[in-house]
Amino acid sequence: HQINKNYSKITAPNPPSMEMKNMFQITDKQFRADTYGPQHHYHNWPMLYILENGKKAYIGESNDVTTRMSQHKSTPDKKIFKDVHFIYSSEFNKSVTLDFESQLIQLMAADEMFILTNDNRGIANKDYYNKEYYDNFFPNLWNQLRAKNLVRKNIAEIKNSDLFKYSPYKEL
Repeated sequence: HQINKNYSKITAPNPPSMEMKNMFQITDKQFRADTYGPQHHYHNWPMLYILENGKKAYIGESNDVTTRMSQHKSTPDKKIFKDVHFIYSSEFNKSVTLDFESQLIQLMAADEMFILTNDNRGIANKDYYNKEYYDNFFPNLWNQLRAKNLVRKNIAEIKNSDLFKYSPYKEL
């Protein structure tokens, strides 16, 4: 934060700058792999991930996806998954990944391409610094998931569906 010349007002810094086109990096890996890559962000950065086997999916977030994948591999209900799709952005923070995880669970449940195995709707972080700013970028992530055939429908189509309106995953 910076104090102006009159020392009467604190101004927040400008929000992070993100190029919409290159904001998200989605990396596809084999879930059972021993390692996912040397990149720093696999070990120490908030990320989203989707586990799937073509029929069922699980959506999660973690600050250390390498450790989280090891935990999932030892959990019987996660052993059904074949692929993992890591979603990285240099602009992610924990609040954003929690929010986007919740939105992905809600929308992917109503999209019906996969049967979700999530037990809950994620942790919906109702408000956080620059939320409105980050919300503008969620449709870009969704469109990248559509391009990778991980979701079928567009967001407007889903939000207008009865399945979404009455979904137990939907945030109240």
